[in-house]
Amino acid sequence: MRVETVSAGVCSACGRRPAARRLRVSESFTAYPDLYAGSEVCEVCARLIEDRRFRSSHWILREDGAVEVLTRERLLEVLRDPPVGSLVYVRSGGRRHGFVRALRFSSSRTLAAICGEDEGVLLVPRGRLRELVDLAKEVYAVLKRKGALLEGCSASEWRHEDLCRRVEGVRGDPLWRVIVRAL
Repeated sequence: MRVETVSAGVCSACGRRPAARRLRVSESFTAYPDLYAGSEVCEVCARLIEDRRFRSSHWILREDGAVEVLTRERLLEVLRDPPVGSLVYVRSGGRRHGFVRALRFSSSRTLAAICGEDEGVLLVPRGRLRELVDLAKEVYAVLKRKGALLEGCSASEWRHEDLCRRVEGVRGDPLWRVIVRAL
């Protein structure tokens, strides 16, 4: 994949910043349908698409275009309260450009913009996001395994009935899967 310098238009990925470079992708580029019409991207989106580490990392894109690669500890902190104007990306396998479809979204004062590589864009009320992050941390601290959070508690884990019932109420939620992956 190559990106060449251009001088006009709007970014085909985010649609928010002026296009600065021409995007040339191979036939194996899986996110092409997620782009707006056109083949020009801004500097920020070009960097995200070209640099392989953004496919294989969790990160936050801030309103000013700065991108911060996140450790797991920092990811949970950011997920609990993402800055206004940001997009938080949580990878799974890191095999594809799962974030391209989300580049046009950002967090507001009431909604957080989260993108899971497998789940896509999730616009979530901030209170709900905080509640689920806190629940995931609490349950994981007690049960010590992600499987219980995603597949349900085992028979022996039901001795923590209150926690298991709370997990049962959320475990099909795509946001819950993203948060558990972040643990």
